Amino acid sequence: MANRISKAILASALISGLLCSNVQATDSSFKDTLAVAELKLDSRVLNYQADASKGEVLVNQRCIACHGDAMLKIMATYPNLKGQKGAYLFKQLVQFKRGERTNPIMQGQAGMLSETEMKDVAYYYSQQVPADLSK
Repeated sequence: MANRISKAILASALISGLLCSNVQATDSSFKDTLAVAELKLDSRVLNYQADASKGEVLVNQRCIACHGDAMLKIMATYPNLKGQKGAYLFKQLVQFKRGERTNPIMQGQAGMLSETEMKDVAYYYSQQVPADLSK
């Protein structure tokens, strides 16, 4: 019985490793993440090296109105994206664009971004230090 469980655990780890090996990015926020692997993205997107400086430009054009420090102090229901994991944010944006996650504002915003731009935005936010909004 213990041998069967050990084999099942080993097989599960091997399968997870194989799934993760399809996700190739050099920044640590997207490396080896099942969140991104399960999205079934084009290899061009998977291999795209996220650029925080491009993400910052997009954030300042599209995201800051709702996810900036000033608005977050007013609207506690809006999430603070600074310091979140890049793969998580990227997955959420893709799901909004695909309609797998529903929110009219976010679906509209994500719908205007390419998947590589989403990766830039997610990477930018992942590199930020979360703001202390209690002040």
